Amino acid sequence: MLLITLINLFRTKSIEFPLLFWLPWILYMSVYLVIDFSFLGLQLTLQYTLPLLIGVVASGFNYEEENLAWLFKWFVRLSITIYAMFLFGYFFKGGYGPSSASTSMFFSILVSLLSGMFFITRDPKFLGYIGIVLLVSILQITRMGIAATTAVFIFHFANRSLKGKILFGGLGFLIFILVFNSRSFQEKTFYKGEGSLSDLTVNYYDNPEIRNSGRTSWKKALEPGLKSAPFWGNGPRADNVYLTKITRMRGGEAHNDYLSVRFNYGYVGLSLLLFGFIGSFISLFKMSRKYINSWYIWLLSTSALTLYIAFLMFMYTDNILKYTIYFPNYFFAMIGIVYSLKRDEDLGCDTSLQ
Repeated sequence: MLLITLINLFRTKSIEFPLLFWLPWILYMSVYLVIDFSFLGLQLTLQYTLPLLIGVVASGFNYEEENLAWLFKWFVRLSITIYAMFLFGYFFKGGYGPSSASTSMFFSILVSLLSGMFFITRDPKFLGYIGIVLLVSILQITRMGIAATTAVFIFHFANRSLKGKILFGGLGFLIFILVFNSRSFQEKTFYKGEGSLSDLTVNYYDNPEIRNSGRTSWKKALEPGLKSAPFWGNGPRADNVYLTKITRMRGGEAHNDYLSVRFNYGYVGLSLLLFGFIGSFISLFKMSRKYINSWYIWLLSTSALTLYIAFLMFMYTDNILKYTIYFPNYFFAMIGIVYSLKRDEDLGCDTSLQ
């Protein structure tokens, strides 16, 4: 994807993607890489930058209705293929394997699009599709996957009705309660094998009742580095080098992008990253309010806006920033497509609701 993106980047004549909000983050990483160069640091910089460049390239294309239908068709085919692989792995291989969390990330994109279609058309078949997709996270007991995917449906920006928000919010909460009280969820979540809602806390690191799959150990291992260089951080991919020494293994991940970014780039880097999220979110939100009668802009903009919620949630427990092929590439491509459609709308092309 990096090679394909760079080739197309030099061919891109128009950049509609809101790159301005992300430039401080990109420049900070680039300068830091020059000052403290390493191969792993180069890899990390490219990983973090690639999805943004994909958004830039995606915003430079022109999209007719048949192009968007073609893209969605192939995205659905990919989703079906991954779902089939999941079913095979789950029922015949004793679990889906180490990519289970990233599968939930990928399917949260599909759920966001399906939710947008449901709230726009009110066709109940989309609710059925959403339920089928949500089963992946439930069967795997991917806890953040369940929470993030459910949040995508409950808080979707295409749902403008207050009654609808209350109704579907209640439905989402009911699903969560049913999953929460299941034996498999209880055993995976609590050391005692059972617990109540009152035992849950936002900061799972300091909750001795919750199984966090070793995340507390990673956080404790990183704390000396976090304290020694809080402002600027320890350098690109310094977390991998540090955890390799600690574990005497190939390496390790913090399974928390906020911690990883802080360790590597300090509070300065984390602030610039969050500035990119906040700035681009506000820009996209304003657009969604302005082009409310444009079918594709409304669907993609509200779906992308909702995925900001999932993105930030997954960052708290996983390495979604590095999982470019599972989530960020698609996410920023969606945003790029929205801005391209906005350009066409401003030029007088018809993208109205049909």
